[in-house]
Amino acid sequence: MSATRASSSSGEKEHLDNSANNSVWHETTLYDSQREDRMVSPRDTDNGRTLQYVDRDEAPHPEVTQYMLSSRTPSTSNFETPLLPDSPQSRHTPTHSLSHTPNQNYISSPLNPKSPISSLAFPQTNPRYRSQSRQSMQFNRVASEDSQVLAASNITSPPSGQRGSMILYRLAAEGDHGPLVPPRPLPNRDSVFTTSGDSVFSLSYDSKYPSGALNTRGALVPYVYDPSLDEPDEDDPLNDPNDDAFNSSVFPLRGIINVSVLFLLIMALLCLFIIYPVVSFYHDLAEKDAVINNEFVNGTGQVTFLFQMAQLIDPDTPSSAATRTGFDGLPYELVFSDEFNTPNRTFWPGDDPFWEAADTWYWTTEDQEWYDPGQITTRDGYLSIVMDQIPENDLPYRSGMLQSWNKFCFTGGYIEVSISLPGPNQETQGYWPGAWTMGNLARPGYGATTDGVWPYSYDSCDVGTFPNQTEPDGSGPAAALHSNASAAKYNYDLSWLSGQRLSSCTCPGEDHPGPSVNVGRGAPEIDILEVEHNKLGSGQVVSQSAQFAPFSHDYIYLNDTQDEWSINTPDITHANSYLGSAVQQAVSALTVLPDDIFQESGAQFTTFGFEYWSDPSDPSDGYIAWQTAGVQSARVGAAALGPDPLPGGTGVSQRLISVEPMSIILNLGISPNWQTIDLSTMIFPAEMLIDYVRVYQRKGQTNVGCSPTDYPTEDYINRHMDSYMNPNLTSWNYPKPKNSLVRRPRVLIDVTIHISDL
Repeated sequence: MSATRASSSSGEKEHLDNSANNSVWHETTLYDSQREDRMVSPRDTDNGRTLQYVDRDEAPHPEVTQYMLSSRTPSTSNFETPLLPDSPQSRHTPTHSLSHTPNQNYISSPLNPKSPISSLAFPQTNPRYRSQSRQSMQFNRVASEDSQVLAASNITSPPSGQRGSMILYRLAAEGDHGPLVPPRPLPNRDSVFTTSGDSVFSLSYDSKYPSGALNTRGALVPYVYDPSLDEPDEDDPLNDPNDDAFNSSVFPLRGIINVSVLFLLIMALLCLFIIYPVVSFYHDLAEKDAVINNEFVNGTGQVTFLFQMAQLIDPDTPSSAATRTGFDGLPYELVFSDEFNTPNRTFWPGDDPFWEAADTWYWTTEDQEWYDPGQITTRDGYLSIVMDQIPENDLPYRSGMLQSWNKFCFTGGYIEVSISLPGPNQETQGYWPGAWTMGNLARPGYGATTDGVWPYSYDSCDVGTFPNQTEPDGSGPAAALHSNASAAKYNYDLSWLSGQRLSSCTCPGEDHPGPSVNVGRGAPEIDILEVEHNKLGSGQVVSQSAQFAPFSHDYIYLNDTQDEWSINTPDITHANSYLGSAVQQAVSALTVLPDDIFQESGAQFTTFGFEYWSDPSDPSDGYIAWQTAGVQSARVGAAALGPDPLPGGTGVSQRLISVEPMSIILNLGISPNWQTIDLSTMIFPAEMLIDYVRVYQRKGQTNVGCSPTDYPTEDYINRHMDSYMNPNLTSWNYPKPKNSLVRRPRVLIDVTIHISDL
């Protein structure tokens, strides 16, 4: 048998028979890894005309038709039994029919739901057939996966008019077993061997897969799907025409609920975006008007004073106290006030913007009380400072001291306090109530900070800046070496002060607060009141004084003129005979107090204060005027503190009425250094009440703050904060600035030797 092979990318053609009349071509075409076999017949092949292909469903020659009708395949369709017999007889005797029995094995599907055409009308007809060449070899055929699945399912043909099964595909999984697993290729299967070079084997006509193809896991697996076995889809009540739940004749409850919910939602939105804003606007209208008309609130509603930055003027201060006429006849305006009307205020560190209570022992005056912040509060519109006879830190008493140090200070002006004093009556003796001011460069009770600055108010560069007010070699002046006005405990030395630490003699580059090293700085003291029992009679007197340094000889101040010293209420006020000691020079007056201002004898409030002014450009111009019960009691002018020239004097120059920023101190102490303590005349707890503290300054000359430009303190305090925070230090713990007036002997000797060598 001769064969001719032609090949292309789309298929294979095999010439199976070379006979003139019955020459047959077997064509095998590959479509995406699948074969399709056809029988073709050449037309006039002898004269070389082009091959014409015969449709697979067409049999142009009776011989071929007869052969194809007689070679039908068996009707079996399962995996165990191939569609074609595998017996040797069938291989050599191609006389069996190629068709299945239509009425037995045909299964309808949605794609082909009709019954097969009756075999009576078309006997032995199969629309799909493939004839074998008479001279070809016969192989066992492989059943297609569709046929295997259908055969494994054992589904008989459904009755006519019903939907049949169909073949669907799904992805294979690892656990698939049984008839759904694609079949493995059988070793013995029918095929047609051809001499064509394009094809070696061809599958049977009912196989979809090429020879040797394996459907591995992950491939598509066919299975039988019968739609008639599915449950019918249930319609929801709205779409079910047989459901009467929503019949138009039934009350539309669901519709009413939907409309109601929608209505409530709309009303809620209206309330949120229309009704609520309108009601809120009118509800807060009065408050907004108050904010708009408040001078402390800006146009955006922001308060200009932050927390811890309270108003300098207490809103509770009556309008009648907003201004006053000074003792100098000039108008004054209120710049600070605290009415203490807010109850239960506390004054621990950080509690208050203007005040802080001390937590220390005031050892410099040998006090017997421990100052405890818990002893100070506000009640009933007053500041209350209570002294208890309760030991604390090895001291027999516990009391309070309130300071505005480094929080509120003022320079020049008038300060007034209204006070009710402790004790059962005017004969009490032992308390040391005080209200006073001190320059901010010293912190009361902190000895290191007062060393060399208290009570200096001096801007000259001379002997007054030296320790003990004497020359470095101890040669004089004589008034400083001995003073009859001093005390035996000081060896009758005029001064035991360590010298002005921040003098105008400070050498350039030395530690100094400024504004320059040529400006003398200090911490003078001016007292509003210190109360004691009257040493010259009955009752209580108030001492109103000022302390200065350096000292004039025997602590004398000038009092020859009214400008130097004056008493305004001589019937109740007189000059204090105490002029000072080796640690201070004092100018003071004593005024008898009313009997009804004590704790258990009326507890009436009395005003005390002082007015002062100083001109730094003219040190001789300035004054301090004290008042008691609203009346000026005494006055000292700067002229009283003028120069004390040699040889009879100490050689110091003009002392200044304070030009430093002054802080405020309110305290209730007890000390034998102040007066004799007579417990029989005292009660405990003892209470000093302060109704208010008010500060005024000349109109248009407001100067408040603890670090003004002309006399700064902030940077200096920050650079030595440990000294200002440690009350246990008794002296300045940094190197003291060098004084330009002091010459070292070694330097003088070196100069002398150098000159002699010339």
